[in-house]
Amino acid sequence: MPLSAGAQSESAQLAKAPFPWGDFPGQSAGFPGIRIAGWDFAEIRHPYGPADCVLVSVRVPKSGSSSLSHLLREAFSHRAVFPVPNTLNLDGRSSILQHFRFVRSRTQNLLKHYRTPRLSRAFEIISHRAAPGDLIDGGHIDFASVKAGVTCDLKMITILRDPAERCRSVYNYARMAYHAKPRLARLDAGVMPKMAARHSFDGFVDFLLDRRAQYGDIACRYIGCANPEGFGGYFSRNVFLAGVLEEKDMFAKRLSAMLGKPLRFPHENQTRKPAVATITRSQRARIEQIYSGDFALHEWVRSRT
Repeated sequence: MPLSAGAQSESAQLAKAPFPWGDFPGQSAGFPGIRIAGWDFAEIRHPYGPADCVLVSVRVPKSGSSSLSHLLREAFSHRAVFPVPNTLNLDGRSSILQHFRFVRSRTQNLLKHYRTPRLSRAFEIISHRAAPGDLIDGGHIDFASVKAGVTCDLKMITILRDPAERCRSVYNYARMAYHAKPRLARLDAGVMPKMAARHSFDGFVDFLLDRRAQYGDIACRYIGCANPEGFGGYFSRNVFLAGVLEEKDMFAKRLSAMLGKPLRFPHENQTRKPAVATITRSQRARIEQIYSGDFALHEWVRSRT
């Protein structure tokens, strides 16, 4: 069916919309994502079906997320990469200040890459510009938000971590980050750094337990599925590759085999002189209450790695 005049006008506007790195993927002289002739991503086979889709990097915080981003940038260095800022405004429920911090950061990111303050507009540009095999990466992105806004066929790549170890890592990193800030800058810190600096690890876990409706089952929120009985069907429809940080080398090996390209999982970022090195039984029991869905998800993925 022919497009209406209004639809043609909208399509033309999007076709001329600014792209983060130049005129269009593969045309800008300095753009690293030139498509390689003869390499068709639809030919790639993997446990969840052909990769005839745009790939979304779902990076759960403190789960090897920086290393995952570096790995995927190397793996898809010949493809277009569309940056998207953080999508879940969890701290915003705590105060107007925290909501402002989230909106400010996201707006700055969108203006830098897409010259628009609206995430919906950025998703429209991605929908018109992305091709199968391209990558959506950037901040900590939840799959449901991208799927709701981008009209391309999408599948995610993600890596998960034992929720108790992830919680310990969040505490250590947040506490270190807070104390590394100048005193005046600490006023503009997020909720996690402030709570980690204020409390012992026991107090931090109690804080999360009291607010588990706000901060619980983080991995399930980013993945977009919290029902263990539905993991199989959900993953078959929406996942290109998933693994666990504890088996990171196997994750990289599987991705390497799928792409026919040698890859290694980068070195993990580690907090120097962590405040908490071990987790007690009492702490783990409370963490299991906060992240019961995440524990089930992690175990499900690990059993299939």
